Amino acid sequence: MAQAKTGSGKTLAFVLPIIERLKYVNNEALILAPTRELAKQINSVIKELGDPRVKSMTIYGGVSISNQIRKLHEGVNIIIGTPGRIIDLYKRRELKFHNIRFVVLDEGDRLWDMGFAPDVQYILNQIKTDYQFLLFSATLYSDIREMVKKFSKNKFEFLNLSRDSITVGSTKQFYYMIERFEEKFKTFLKILRREKPEHTLVFVNTKKTATWLNNKLRSARGINFRVQVISGDLSQAQREKVLLDFRNHKINMLIATDVAARGLDIDNISHVFNYDVPKFPDVYVHRIGRTSRMSKKGVAITLCLKDEYEYLCHIEGLIDKEIKQKELYQPQQEEGRYHNPFY
Repeated sequence: MAQAKTGSGKTLAFVLPIIERLKYVNNEALILAPTRELAKQINSVIKELGDPRVKSMTIYGGVSISNQIRKLHEGVNIIIGTPGRIIDLYKRRELKFHNIRFVVLDEGDRLWDMGFAPDVQYILNQIKTDYQFLLFSATLYSDIREMVKKFSKNKFEFLNLSRDSITVGSTKQFYYMIERFEEKFKTFLKILRREKPEHTLVFVNTKKTATWLNNKLRSARGINFRVQVISGDLSQAQREKVLLDFRNHKINMLIATDVAARGLDIDNISHVFNYDVPKFPDVYVHRIGRTSRMSKKGVAITLCLKDEYEYLCHIEGLIDKEIKQKELYQPQQEEGRYHNPFY
């Protein structure tokens, strides 16, 4: 059970040892992930290692199940999937667990956040082999620890590699305090003009806000960003197209709900904006982990309404670090004009 910072290389930490110990029989390793994007990312890491003997595949909903069944019949060593579709194929008797030697839960806390706990425990109960159980996450809840104790017969190693700082240390973190909700969008525009982000993720709490903000930014004057939205409303094909365009810089501002907070391994994100303050501190950790990956520098900026300051304090408590406040000043201030922190 390993706790390590987002972007620190957890995927390779479990993929490499599994590949080294493969016996090249069907369905040796099962890796459970909370989202389709993360499952695809793990599979791409396996493919990039370039071992032609290793056969891996992703299994998730929203795409043809018959293609997945066909690929299973052809033979595969490593299966990476989301719990729902894994269970569906198991109940159809198309997916067998009798050769399983490794089970990995990646982003374990997110599996719990998204309500997958019963599905995960169902899957683990069906596996009767003597498998090695691995769980990786940036944060670990007590419920997950209890589950690990149960399925490992209380014999496990706990590696905490993030005790110094739960968040990404090379990320500069700031917040702007906003008096009234009506001022929020205008303040955001002014921050964008000041920061001039090259490649940025903007997180919001709801799909409705994502759509609204996308429309507002597209119609705003003097803002030359190529903007797109990724949320649960998009089909799998649409989401993949948006992510590809973002990776290739055809889009340089991506507005995202928290469906995109995990598993987006995209290089050179200069800024992460929290347009909405996340209600849960660990969500903040995963959001800002989209920048400063693999020791690269990045900036995380949060827009905080006055009545949301309590949430910001909870975040500071989790990361054990003060998030510094920034202000926007009027240029005429030195000429005797009054100070307006929301200019």
